[in-house]
Amino acid sequence: MIDPKKVRLMTKLAVYEEGPGKKDLRINGYSKRTYVNIKQLESVIAITAAYILAMVLYCFGIYTDIMSRGLSFPYQKYIVHAVILYVIIVVLDIVCIRRYYTRVYDKMRVDIKQYEHNLYRLGRYIQKEKDRE
Repeated sequence: MIDPKKVRLMTKLAVYEEGPGKKDLRINGYSKRTYVNIKQLESVIAITAAYILAMVLYCFGIYTDIMSRGLSFPYQKYIVHAVILYVIIVVLDIVCIRRYYTRVYDKMRVDIKQYEHNLYRLGRYIQKEKDRE
């Protein structure tokens, strides 16, 4: 005979595994520190690439000014400003990314604990059925 409690529990587990659980179960393979560090590294790489592209486009924009001034162009001033801006952007990004992905990981842990609890309940339920037989 089919037990509705067991069916509901199995359905709940299957829905979680196919929905948000896919991502959560993959994240769960990492420690919190490793997961956050990987996300920070990905973000810094993306920001660096975007910043380099932006600087190249900016240099194309002031190309005529650079060519007209030649050696009297204040290269050092522009480079120092670019580096300072880059450092500020990266530091802000690191702080924001660390906070955001720490929250993501903590929420995932809560969801995984509920999932594991449901798995435990299902295992206990199946064990009771075997004992009755």
